[in-house]
Amino acid sequence: MGLFLAMSGVRSADIARIRQALESFAEAKGGLFEMRSGSTDDDGIGAIRSNARTTTLLYPQDFYSWDEYSAHLSRALQTPVFSFHIHDGDFWMFIAYRDGQEVARFNPIPEYWKPLDIAEMERWSGDAEAVTALIPGLSAANIQNYFIRWTEDESWAGRKAYPDDKFEYGEDWQLTDFMRRLGFEYPLDDSGNAKGDTFYLTEKRHRSQSNGPPSAPTDSHANPPSRHSSPDPKAKPWWKFW
Repeated sequence: MGLFLAMSGVRSADIARIRQALESFAEAKGGLFEMRSGSTDDDGIGAIRSNARTTTLLYPQDFYSWDEYSAHLSRALQTPVFSFHIHDGDFWMFIAYRDGQEVARFNPIPEYWKPLDIAEMERWSGDAEAVTALIPGLSAANIQNYFIRWTEDESWAGRKAYPDDKFEYGEDWQLTDFMRRLGFEYPLDDSGNAKGDTFYLTEKRHRSQSNGPPSAPTDSHANPPSRHSSPDPKAKPWWKFW
């Protein structure tokens, strides 16, 4: 089993408003958001990190509504929000929202789950101009190289999108290079410790615990992968025929 990560990248450093938006949305869905200390290896614990202009939310393990929360944050805060995801260590992807509406998306292996028609393939191809319209001062030339489809001919293998990147095409952690160019920080250090604060988030509280702390979400993975482990360049991607 590979790595699963889900994040929201918010074009705002107003932590108070972001927390309020998360708290109200979680409550509306019958869940709970609150600032709480802990490790992101713990059930229900995520991390939040802000710099001068942006905030990155790393959602808890086994939390699946990252797109929905990203769209809500964009709408509630009236600011661009990116929904970032690493899926099973195979690839990374994103969807960008403005005012709660999708404006761009990218997946290097769009037919990972099923065959797609031409229109849907194009929808996942990435749009550098649409993305840079959300980030003042960012040019399309600084991100367009990431929008390369990982195909069987492997013409992209062994190369980086940009010389100063850390990761190559075909590596799921290339996401962090892309995030950096958009102004977002990955909220954990190399040891897996939160760089900023941690929080608790669950989508639905159990009725039996209505007068106390909610129970943690059910962990469907007996041994979840480290959320800060580096990719193994020798690992066999599902799409390689060895």
